[in-house]
Amino acid sequence: MDRKTRSEGALLTKESNEACDSRPKAATSVLLALSVLIDRLELLPKADRDDLFELLQAWRTASTEEEQRSIRRAVEEILAQTAVSVTPMPLGEDKPLARGLKNWADHVGKKIRALREGAGLTQAQLAGRAGLPQSHISRLENAEHSATNMTLEKIAKALDVSVHEIDPCAD
Repeated sequence: MDRKTRSEGALLTKESNEACDSRPKAATSVLLALSVLIDRLELLPKADRDDLFELLQAWRTASTEEEQRSIRRAVEEILAQTAVSVTPMPLGEDKPLARGLKNWADHVGKKIRALREGAGLTQAQLAGRAGLPQSHISRLENAEHSATNMTLEKIAKALDVSVHEIDPCAD
């Protein structure tokens, strides 16, 4: 059996390495980039992978270049995350979120929903305008996830409002 090399998750046989060597440089570069991308995808949390795949589907059906650029920026934002260590936090019934954080997430979620509905937008439409996955908008509106400042800025811009209208504590 062939000797196999493993480099950060990329599995290549001796034959596939030789085949890569005989390809044009451009093809080899694409294969290398694909290998790195696959490794990066494996490191992403499941929620981020799901968001990424939703964005890729949205990109396929984007009707304008601006929409595609916005989706591309969101994809790049997900892929550019640095690897982090995760410490499990008890979020079950025994230890709920701290009251202040839960209240803030509820307030922000309700405000996003009210502004979105006031603008006559669906979650999918808001997500498209903000360059975010629809599932992310849903999690924010239901206070299942807390929004970053960057996410609040994207949503505010998509709704044509100030970030302070969503979060009065924003910088």
